[in-house]
Amino acid sequence: MNSEILLKYQTLANYYQSICNSSKKRLKLISFARFFSFIAIVPAYYYLNPINSFLAFGLALLLLIAFFLLIKRFIITEKQLLFHQRLVEINQNEIAALNRNLTPFESGYEFIDPHHDYSYDLDLYGTGSFFQFLNRTVTSKGKVQLSELLNNSQRSAEEIRKRQSAIQELANELDWRQHFMAKGKETEDQKKQNQIDQSIGQNINLKSAKTIKYLLRILPALTLVLIGLNIFGIIDKAYYLIPIFSQWFIFIAYSKTISKFHAQFESQSKLLNRFSEMLLQIETKQFSSVYLVELKQKLNSNKKSASIITSELQKILNEFDYRQNILVGFVLNSVFLWDVRCLSKLNNWQQTYSNELPQWFEVIAEIDALSSIANCNYNNPEWATPTIKDSEFQLNAINLGHPLIGEARCVKNSFQIINQEQIVVITGANMAGKSTFLRTIGINLILASIGSKVCAQSLEFSPIRIFTNMRTSDNLMNDESYFYAELLRLQTMLNLIRQGKNLFVIVDEMLKGTNSIDKLNGSKELIHQLVSLHTHGIIATHDLGLTDLAKQYPSSIKNQCFEVKLNNDELIFDYKLTDGVTRTMNATFLMKKMGIIPKD
Repeated sequence: MNSEILLKYQTLANYYQSICNSSKKRLKLISFARFFSFIAIVPAYYYLNPINSFLAFGLALLLLIAFFLLIKRFIITEKQLLFHQRLVEINQNEIAALNRNLTPFESGYEFIDPHHDYSYDLDLYGTGSFFQFLNRTVTSKGKVQLSELLNNSQRSAEEIRKRQSAIQELANELDWRQHFMAKGKETEDQKKQNQIDQSIGQNINLKSAKTIKYLLRILPALTLVLIGLNIFGIIDKAYYLIPIFSQWFIFIAYSKTISKFHAQFESQSKLLNRFSEMLLQIETKQFSSVYLVELKQKLNSNKKSASIITSELQKILNEFDYRQNILVGFVLNSVFLWDVRCLSKLNNWQQTYSNELPQWFEVIAEIDALSSIANCNYNNPEWATPTIKDSEFQLNAINLGHPLIGEARCVKNSFQIINQEQIVVITGANMAGKSTFLRTIGINLILASIGSKVCAQSLEFSPIRIFTNMRTSDNLMNDESYFYAELLRLQTMLNLIRQGKNLFVIVDEMLKGTNSIDKLNGSKELIHQLVSLHTHGIIATHDLGLTDLAKQYPSSIKNQCFEVKLNNDELIFDYKLTDGVTRTMNATFLMKKMGIIPKD
């Protein structure tokens, strides 16, 4: 754990908490002043009116104005309080994360997929998972985008380099990222986000749109003119009722369409306003990395910024909500044909911008996901930025560790597949560290592929698609045995390789569901296939017979192992990877030690 970063988060949490405390005090003062200004209006007018009616009216008016201004100030201060409370929460969550407590963050359990290339085997999702370690997304789309990034391990070297630069730029912008998160935490409601996506994408199909456009200009103007003429006595008959009734006739004709689309957009204006704030924060930031600049460029249309355009939509929806007040709605629809006017504005907005709004939300999601990865880079400054090799496949890692294992317990190993090497066969006793090491390789390759730093002193790698076979499960619903399920998994792997897919395979103890002789023969044949198909990967096994393949393919296969030492009737695990074949096995020893079988 980096004590300097921990102190930074604690300092920020304390700073934002002090702002919250000040805001709470201000809110109390504003509430008192608001209450006083309201209750003082009538007494001020009542007692001053006998003395000076002008003074009484003026003071009452000033108190009323003060009351409304204080309401506005209360709303602004309360919004600032909530914003800073979220910043306090963000920093407290990071303090918890640095102390290995990941419970404040979503685990991504909904993304668990036993059939994915590697996510199930590498524990990407679920409680205590790598996703929970990495995830700092604050929007539902951002969370999905982060999952999609993790689920795709093969990218071009150019794309990875662009992401590396973008992520590191965001990593250096701690305050910007935290403010982005604090604004985004208001947009977490998945149901509302889905409603926005559906309602924005559905066109209104407003009938007689051109005619309505002219009527919206003529009828309100005519109504106001006739009302004015009647008030000033120029005409003494209520001719203004004619355009008013005409407006209500049009309103009734469009009432079904109005109700339908108001229901669809109802309560979305507040959420859109928050997205608008996130868009504005992106637009006003001067990025230097190519990838972030390209994302920012997507937030423009017809020389208008996305935040302005989204604010325009939010304004229309706010105006649409005036109908919820029966009296206000009656007056506005009688004089200004209000609801039809809002419907027409919404129709015009949709015709112009609706196809672009989803793209803007995707930009928010992408930056949300990148910020999570940037946060990981920031929290782990000692990690290395991988070097990407465009040549033939190579993997060269120095002091590689698993991100989920604390620094005090993490044993790091170096590992290389270079030159003509293709397959590394790793042997070792039970609990010696083979499976953990395989997951260490897999997780760091995924980190490298998404543009993140890796838990290593250094890493050189060639972009490649990862495929694992480590934790096969049976499927009783489909009448599949464990062994058959594993065969299907291996078949999928080989089919992909034969189709020309460039795979890096990670296999842990293959063919566990058959007898030892059959298992050894099948495993050898599989490795023959992998070598002949020029595949790269790691295979962990207890079958020492597989290590003989290094003699048959001296340039393609090498043996490495995790050894166990026995000292004073105790097993000592150092979890260090060494060259060669293991000389110790511990199953019988442990069974005797635990009393499962009798000692000699």
